Amino acid sequence: MNKKNINILAEIFSELFNTDRADFNDSLSRDQILEWDSIGTVKLINELESNFNVEFDILEISNLHSVGIIKSVLTEKGVNFD
Repeated sequence: MNKKNINILAEIFSELFNTDRADFNDSLSRDQILEWDSIGTVKLINELESNFNVEFDILEISNLHSVGIIKSVLTEKGVNFD
C-alpha cells in the first residue's frame, strides 16, 4: 500500500471531519460523519483536488459517499494506494 497517499487521505479526513485514524477505513461514509454535509463535501473536494492534483466532475462528486469510493475514483485518476 502506498502509505504516503493513504496517510494524506487520512489526514484530510482528520482535519476536515475530526476523524480518528483508528476509525479511518474504506467503509467510513457520509452517514457516519455529521460534518460531511454539503459544505463538508465542498471542502473535501477542494482538499482532494489540491493534495492529489486531480479534478472531479459533478457526477464523480455526487458519488463520493465513502473512503473506499474516494480511493477508487482517485485510483482511476492515477493516484496509487497499492
